[in-house]
Amino acid sequence: MGIVRKRPIVFAGENHMLTLYQPGTEEAVAGISCWRCTYSVHGEGFALVLWCNPLAVGIPDLPPIAVFVDNTAMGRMVMTRFNQYFIGYKGRGLENAEPQQARFVQQFDGQRLHRITCVAHEWSIEVQWREVLDAALESFDNHSGSERFDVTTVICPCRDGAIIVNGTPLIGEVRVPEGEKLSSAFLALSETWIARE
Repeated sequence: MGIVRKRPIVFAGENHMLTLYQPGTEEAVAGISCWRCTYSVHGEGFALVLWCNPLAVGIPDLPPIAVFVDNTAMGRMVMTRFNQYFIGYKGRGLENAEPQQARFVQQFDGQRLHRITCVAHEWSIEVQWREVLDAALESFDNHSGSERFDVTTVICPCRDGAIIVNGTPLIGEVRVPEGEKLSSAFLALSETWIARE
């Protein structure tokens, strides 16, 4: 029997994402990345980052970027080690963003609806992913700055979704390419980040 080498699990949980586009264009106007951590050295909890073009989405006083957490250490870890390197999030200053404390509620209704609500001092953000189209296990060799990770996750593209801030839906639409099982709104379940040596 060979020797089993233990590799460090950096994160286990979920990382759902949703990007809205200006209707009829290729221009992204808002994005959400929501993490639910079930295991990390920094503990468990939620972290959510919202970026947007405030004028394009119809809420001029919305900040162009905001980070909300219920566990500051875990939230800083996923923002600085992972999220700041994602397409659409690079160069937005996530590594320096000051997280705001918030409460989170997650609700499921099978494949029909997945909802996460984030309530902070000034903002209430509800994110909806509607009508799961597919589910597939995917594996990635992920480069995050100078670090490399093996990532496995179950990706579930969704037909539609919404970002609602203080009761007002942001202007924008989810993009689902015709004939493809892809979407700019997807759930990422059972997501695990393993550090490479």
